[in-house]
Amino acid sequence: MSCRPALLWAALVLAVSPAAAAAQGPAPAPTPQAPVQARPGGPETEAPRTDQTVDVVRGTQLVLASQAGEATIRAWDRDAVRVQAAHSARERVEVQTADNTVRVRARSAAGSRGPAGLIDYTITVPRWMPVSLSGTYLAANIEGAGAEVNVETVGGDITVKGGSGAVTLRSIEGEILVENAAGKVQATTVNDSIELRGVSGDIIAETTNGDVVVAASKASNLEVSTVNGDVRFEGPIADKGLYRVTTHNGDIRVSLGAQGNATVFVRTFGGDFSSDFPVTLPEGMSNRDGNKRFNFTLGGGSARVELQSFQGDIHVARGALPPRRRNQAGSGGRRDRRLPPIDLGAPIEHQIEHEIEHQIEHQIEHQIEAQVEAQIARQVKAAVRVKR
Repeated sequence: MSCRPALLWAALVLAVSPAAAAAQGPAPAPTPQAPVQARPGGPETEAPRTDQTVDVVRGTQLVLASQAGEATIRAWDRDAVRVQAAHSARERVEVQTADNTVRVRARSAAGSRGPAGLIDYTITVPRWMPVSLSGTYLAANIEGAGAEVNVETVGGDITVKGGSGAVTLRSIEGEILVENAAGKVQATTVNDSIELRGVSGDIIAETTNGDVVVAASKASNLEVSTVNGDVRFEGPIADKGLYRVTTHNGDIRVSLGAQGNATVFVRTFGGDFSSDFPVTLPEGMSNRDGNKRFNFTLGGGSARVELQSFQGDIHVARGALPPRRRNQAGSGGRRDRRLPPIDLGAPIEHQIEHEIEHQIEHQIEHQIEAQVEAQIARQVKAAVRVKR
């Protein structure tokens, strides 16, 4: 009887040893996991913990400060502001009315430590109410506003449908989309794209690493600039209007309408020029010359159009622009500059020329990336100082 535990232990060791496992044959393959369908939303979207409505009078504005989360602003025809917020029990949302301002902000609940966490807001405001939002990681979606709109965020996309008077939008790591706004629209980001559609009034759009699209818009004055991205502008040209379009590493496509009435100034250092209008370049200059600087007049030349690209093509159209070419890698507007394979049967001088072009292109991209990184760092430091 005393040897039974030892025998049992030896049998157990033998059963789990590699040799024993090999003798038993290969283990059955695991059953593959069927695809799992994800659903939108998180724990904070199930039901709002805060739901408060306050009456307001004309002349009142909404001011929201949020560290992180999403803010959806909608409009209705009531003179009241309804604040709904989804958050954890660690936070509480305050809605204060004073000095013609409805101020919404979050604080840590009693007994909780640290700053407030992620909060998603759905706020309904009167159509006449100006809206001002700010945050660090704040995504903003504003729809139906009929007054001024101001949004400032470090990381987060901004979408505005509506707005009048002045629409000012600033982000660093976020895409900006504006539709059907009237007045002065100013959109600024660093590392993403800007798209403006159906905008009427003055337009300023600036980014560092992204494309800029202005479509179906009636701008009396327009200023668009990017460092690494394409620019597209399509809309009627106003008499005596001023339109400046600049990109360092990208193409420019503009549509001036069938009956163009503008003086057009063109400057490019490393790109081609083309036009739907019968434009004859100055004597001794061709479309493919590297450094081109010239101007021409369409109609009475009332408007002034300035187009400048360091390394990119410029095209002036009289009708609708062709669909966008999908040669970008990601939404930031970085262009795919990979060159086709070299034909080993080509003459040696062609290969040398090809290699020189490749090296020049590589150096230009390196310089642009360094400029982009430096500007992003400056913007982030400035945002951090503001938040402090």
